[in-house]
Amino acid sequence: MAFEAFAGINDLITKSWKASTEAYKTDQFHKEEEREVIFFSFRPSFSEKDWFAPENKSPFGEIKMDRVRFPCMRSIGNDVDATVNQAFLKNLDVLLSTTFCNLVKNAAESRKYQRIVFTGHSSGGATAILATIWYLEEYFKKKNGFPEPLCVTFGAPLVGDYIFKHALGRENWSRFFVNYVTRFDIVPRIMLARKESIKQTLPHVLPQLDLTKDSIQVSVQSNAEFYTTVLKDTSTVAYQAVCELIGNGEAFLETLSSFLELSPYRPAGTFVFSTGTRLVSVNNSDAILQILFYASQSSNEHEWSLVPNQSIRDHRSYVEMVQTMGMRSFHHLDLPLDGDSVLSDLGLSTRARQCVRAAYEAEKKRVENQTKIYNKQAKIEKELTWIEIEYKPKCRTHKNGYYDSFKASMDEIDFNANVKRAELAGIYDEVLGLVKKGQLPDGFEGSKEWVERANRYRRLIEPLDIANYHRHLKNEDTGPYMEKGRPNRYKHAQRGYEHELMKERKTKEEIERSSGGSCFWAEVEELMGKDYEHFQARIKKLEWLLEEWIRVGEVDDEIFLEGSTFRKLWNSLPEDHKRQSKLFGRMG
Repeated sequence: MAFEAFAGINDLITKSWKASTEAYKTDQFHKEEEREVIFFSFRPSFSEKDWFAPENKSPFGEIKMDRVRFPCMRSIGNDVDATVNQAFLKNLDVLLSTTFCNLVKNAAESRKYQRIVFTGHSSGGATAILATIWYLEEYFKKKNGFPEPLCVTFGAPLVGDYIFKHALGRENWSRFFVNYVTRFDIVPRIMLARKESIKQTLPHVLPQLDLTKDSIQVSVQSNAEFYTTVLKDTSTVAYQAVCELIGNGEAFLETLSSFLELSPYRPAGTFVFSTGTRLVSVNNSDAILQILFYASQSSNEHEWSLVPNQSIRDHRSYVEMVQTMGMRSFHHLDLPLDGDSVLSDLGLSTRARQCVRAAYEAEKKRVENQTKIYNKQAKIEKELTWIEIEYKPKCRTHKNGYYDSFKASMDEIDFNANVKRAELAGIYDEVLGLVKKGQLPDGFEGSKEWVERANRYRRLIEPLDIANYHRHLKNEDTGPYMEKGRPNRYKHAQRGYEHELMKERKTKEEIERSSGGSCFWAEVEELMGKDYEHFQARIKKLEWLLEEWIRVGEVDDEIFLEGSTFRKLWNSLPEDHKRQSKLFGRMG
């Protein structure tokens, strides 16, 4: 759901805010229904331990997400799990030990609601974000007609890192997250500061953010020190980010990172910035990061002295924002950045606009890179089809299959296959390089068409790479293919395929039996000539996997041809093993 759709439904946002304030009256969460929408809102906490877990010794209170609980929240290309704030994750764990789980389950399965809204103010918004992800993982990805979620936060802190943001984009889940931010609100910037730098002032600031306290004791000195410190760290993060976007300052960044750790947290979803006269939505994470820094700047010295206390008031002023939404114009920020009045309302200087423009230009470049890759798909399809339709059938005439034919490489057609193998390797290595560097749109890895084509490539071409590895005796010089020789392009393709199987709720055993067959020949080569007594467990496991690999197309039944390497391995096995094997009927 694109954010533009929200422009006409201020009523839903108003009700989300009302639910968020009701959560203040509860111990943990509040539930209410409005026709076909059910709202779950979460009470914020203004205790330090609920912002930075005391036992967490990392500079920013971060922790990796558990892949078993949150399998989608990771990078497939880099095989790294997303990082989130540990205290916020603990708050979710406490929530999941309550009646919340059953209430959500009943709401999801009742088919009564068109939408489930998770919402919250301040750290309650952080809980809403993680609760939404829990719902997406637990229910929505099952594709059983469960209601779409919507997460609406007001002045929420950042929750996760770049991979967190990337995973939401890959799964097409970013569209479910909308974060409202008043211009000077300090809370959405807090996680960009180091724990150590704010530990003295944070206890004085947090109580001032609590909406249940009508009269707050303003700590002018602490507020000024806190605001200045947070903005100083935010400026460093924003500067590093823009240097990476434009490709400058690598030496500086390496020097900087050697003595100063920078916050891993990044914006995710759509941010709606509230200015005096309008609402400005931004869904480019890099641009949001720049706006979080530059919009918090003041235009003159006198105003600057007032901003620290204004940042507290802005965090408490969402009720005014909600009440006046209908009187404000709505603007979605994108290229070209031609809305001078909009940018002025955000307090963006000329330098700030350059940084925001760099963020959009970088995204434009990612889209261009994706287009270039998609333009090569016709060539990929042509070469794969040649391998499948021409090369493999001709190799069968030798009664040994295309793996063994390519390993021997006696004919011109084998040379042609090698040329195509090398060309395809170049394309897929280029793609993987772009993925690892974040130079493709987040949604690229989630493209079903690309995942299926990459999987077909892995199944057809990896056996040729294994044959080439053993033809040149690299196993003797370098080591086993699976340990030392397997290219990352195949690992990436396999992870992408397994990720899709995981989303279908396949078990670990089912996934193992449905993928990895492109490495069949590597295992056969490793077992050739080995002592049966020591390797019989591996041989039996290979045979156990083989039937399913053949069924799902991971392995071709040409492995049973008379001259194949697998037939040679089979012939070397003890007669008792052969008779008890499930393959006995196939092998004859």
